[in-house]
Parts: sequence; C-alpha cells; structure tokens
Amino acid sequence: MFTQRPSFRYLATGAVVSLFILAFLVFGTGSPSLSSQFNIKTQSRPQYCAPPVNSSAGWEFIVERDGNNHGLSEDQCRIAFPKLFVEIDKSSALRENKLVTYKELDSRTVDDGMVRGIIDRGEVSETFALGDLGGLDLTYSIKLYIVDYAPMPVTASRARATLNSLHRALTAFPDRHLLPSIEFIFTTEDFAEDTTTPSPIWAYSKRDSDTSVWLMPDFGYWAWPEVQIGPYHEVRRRIAAIDDGETAADGTYVPGLQFQEKKKQLVWRGSLATNPPVRSKLLKSALGRSWASVRIIDWDDQNDIRFNLLPIEDHCRYMFLAHTEGRSFSGRGKYLLNCRSVVVSHALEWREAHHAALVSSGPDANYIEVDRDWSDLSRKIDYLIDNPDVAERIANNAVRTFRDRYLTPAAESCYWRQLIRQYSAACDFEPVLFSTARDGKTLPRGIPYDTWLLTH
Repeated sequence: MFTQRPSFRYLATGAVVSLFILAFLVFGTGSPSLSSQFNIKTQSRPQYCAPPVNSSAGWEFIVERDGNNHGLSEDQCRIAFPKLFVEIDKSSALRENKLVTYKELDSRTVDDGMVRGIIDRGEVSETFALGDLGGLDLTYSIKLYIVDYAPMPVTASRARATLNSLHRALTAFPDRHLLPSIEFIFTTEDFAEDTTTPSPIWAYSKRDSDTSVWLMPDFGYWAWPEVQIGPYHEVRRRIAAIDDGETAADGTYVPGLQFQEKKKQLVWRGSLATNPPVRSKLLKSALGRSWASVRIIDWDDQNDIRFNLLPIEDHCRYMFLAHTEGRSFSGRGKYLLNCRSVVVSHALEWREAHHAALVSSGPDANYIEVDRDWSDLSRKIDYLIDNPDVAERIANNAVRTFRDRYLTPAAESCYWRQLIRQYSAACDFEPVLFSTARDGKTLPRGIPYDTWLLTH
C-alpha cells in the first residue's frame, strides 16, 4: 500500500488553507450583511409593563414647579398625564401578536422628508464627578444617530426641530440608562404615505385607518420659524402674559386680559389652499356675521402677511378661536389650546398626541366641536355669547387641561420617552450601531445627530 509522505500531507494541507483564504478575500469582503445590523431579542414577547406608581407616592404635578421639567420620572409622568399615552397604547396593541421585525422596518424606503435614526443606549462609563472629592460618577451614554435621510426642500427645519426635541427628552432623563435601544423612521411631512403596510413610521398626525403610524410630538414643541412662531417656551410665555399679566422690563406690572374683556368674536387666519372643503365652509358660515373675524392669508403676498397676519399670542385677545385641519393636522391647534379662550373646532379626522385629553361636552368640556361643514357654528357661537359663564368655564378648563398640563414641555418629553419604551416593546430586534464587514472592518451605521445638524 502506498504510504503518503509527511511533506506531501503538509503541502496538501497548505494548499487547502490557501484556497480558503483566497476564497475569503474574494467573496468575503464587501458591505456588511443584513444580520450584522441588528440583534434578535431573546424573549418571545418583550412586553412593556408600566412600573407600579410608588416611588413618587404623594407627589403631584404643579405646573409652576414641574411644567418645564423635561426629566420627570416614568411614574411621575403617569401621575401627571394619565391620558397622554392613549395613542401609543393603540399602536402597541396593534402589534401585540405580531412584533415588528427588522425586515419590516428596512422595507420602508426613506423618501422625501424622512429620516431614519437609532437611539443607542450605549455603555456605562466611570467619570470623576466635579466637586465630589474625586468620587466616581456613573455616566450612561445614550445617543441619537442618523442612519439615513432623504431630501427635505420644505421641511428641513422640522427635521432639526424634531431631532432636537427628541434629544432633549433623552438627555434630560436621569434614568436614561433604562431606556432601550431602537431603530426608527419618521417623516417631517404633514402626514405619512403608505400607512397600511406593516412597516412602522413615526408621524405628527394619523387617522384611525393609519395602522402603521406611531404618533410623535410635532416640531412646534421646539420652534416653528416658517410662520414666524418662535420657540415653544417663549410662545407660552407670551400667551400667559396676555391672559395673566406680566412685569415689564421697567418693573411695571401689566395686568392680564380678563376673559369677559376679550373681543366677542371668532378669529381665524389661514390659507384656503391647504384644505378647501373644510376652510371654505368656515368662511361661508362666518360671512357677514358680527361675531366673525375670519380672513384668508396669502402666504405668497408679503403685504397681505404684513397687514393680516395675526401673531399667535394675539389670538388670545379673542373670546373664540377657530381651529381647522390643513392637509392633515394643523400645527396651530396646540397654540390655541394654550389660550384662555374657547377653541371651536370642526369634527377632527386627524389625531395628534394630545387629543385624548380633548373633551367637547359636559362640565369638563375644554373646547367646542361643530359639524365638519360648520353648519351649526352660528347657533353654538350665539349660545356662548348669550351664556358667558359657560364660555368662561370652557376657557378655564382649556388652560387647566392643556396649558397647565398636557401641552407643557414636561408632557412632551414624557411622551417621547414612552414612545421609545413601547415602540421597543413592539419590536423583536435591537439595532446594532457598529456593523462588521466581512473583511473585519468595523463600520458605523450612522452619524451623531448633532454632527448631522451642523452639516445638513
């Protein structure tokens, strides 16, 4: 029998190894595989369960103290805003028996106005705490990254505002190490396209039929420069000054405008083009009425803007404020609900994050709903004018419900973090921030949001 010499065996083995290395070099390099971009969660259903409300026992929300606190704890958020997470709960329930997969998320094309991002929980690091005699402080690095984005010729400022608001909600939270890592896509357009596919998307508004949409706070909680509305906290200050008074720069006190002293008119300024069926009927119903101050704004006419545009806080000088949807939601709505005035709205098709707190009838009513064609507008305005005590109660309810609670900066940040928690619980994967290519190189999947803001 022929006996193989050791030198031949070594040569053969070397040849096989060489072929393997060559094959790896030829076929193993290139872009990272899809599976390297995420990890499957180990548990079958990563359900979100609200913690027992006990760590803040005896605590209550006081707007003067807590309204601008972006870092309320989870149970403080639930105590303060029991109706705030209704829309998140609805979206979560739709995914109770079928979790969002990475393939589903990845199947949505990032089209115009859209941004794809990652919130990465990061790792805990030890840092020296200033003023603590060298004691160690545990710092949890939770960061926001941009993975992909599309052109935004009209809505770029919305993207920046939304990302700034989201980042603020993350960094202000003392327990940020408890927040999960997620990958998500949001749109800066008025509404999301293709909302019946399984692929989830975050948007500022939704209809009941938009089953793949998760509601997020709109850009105005940061600022809305396009219509000359500044930072949200400054708008709230100006509105409160109209209603409650303020101390001027020279130290003199300027008293607020009492409700019964406001103009007994329904005020509206806006474009007809964004929703002609609804807005034209408002104009028709208000035509020739002594109680109406309803005017169209031509946004392409600087003179028209100069003479007819009404600063948002000056809306609060009127007793009644008309609210109309545009292409979808109207960003003006939350500003109007900050006023101590009666918001009059047609029946709404599009929902926003705070809409669960709207009450249209009974002693707790905080706005007035009319038919979508405004056919009953005159009757309801006449009733409110004839019953000023009823109108004032509704206006006060609006302040108590919205300005002093559900539309506070604190509520906005609470909403962002709850969206992150429940969206994560509805996903069967966690994103991987750094993927490994077949050549062994580590590749970042995104860039830090602040870098993106400075360069885009």
